[in-house]
Amino acid sequence: MWKQRILDFAKNLNHPAWGFSHLQRVHDMALRLAKEENTPIDEEVIFAASYLHDVGALEPYKKVGVEHAVRSAEFCEEVLKPMGFPEEKVASTKDVILGHMFYVSPELKEEVIIFRDADILDYLGYIGIARMLAMVKHDDWTPDMASAIKLIKSFSTELPQELYTSSAKTIGHERALEMEMFLMGLSTETNLLEML
Repeated sequence: MWKQRILDFAKNLNHPAWGFSHLQRVHDMALRLAKEENTPIDEEVIFAASYLHDVGALEPYKKVGVEHAVRSAEFCEEVLKPMGFPEEKVASTKDVILGHMFYVSPELKEEVIIFRDADILDYLGYIGIARMLAMVKHDDWTPDMASAIKLIKSFSTELPQELYTSSAKTIGHERALEMEMFLMGLSTETNLLEML
């Protein structure tokens, strides 16, 4: 079955921030948000998008000069049909993948909004902190600890403003508070971040 084929593929995606566990969390959060918002979504589209949306950021699938969401959408079209995924749902899956990043204004489609909110939430809270710290020296965003802390600080204030659904806004607010508490404690223990 195509779902198992996607899972088998995704389990091999190793990255400290965009690996398999991130994909699982985004999938589960998207389903949770859809349920809490009482929003009908195509769960097959959400499943495929969840496990393929970041593949374009990872070796050997990424392409120099191609934004990772664009590459992930290209890749999903290449692999979904041979896996047996319903052909008529490939375009919707690509739309979800193309709209998932926090810096993209999503089309007003239920799946895109729900999925984008779910992905943003994984940048917030304790899990967001863990992901940013895990990326130190693994990603352009976080070449060192100071840049990771700066990113955590900016995400804690900026990303909650990017959420669309009321359920995501509630979760995002709680997770932003978690990040603020972390940053306050870290500041205290590092002489206002001077001794990181």
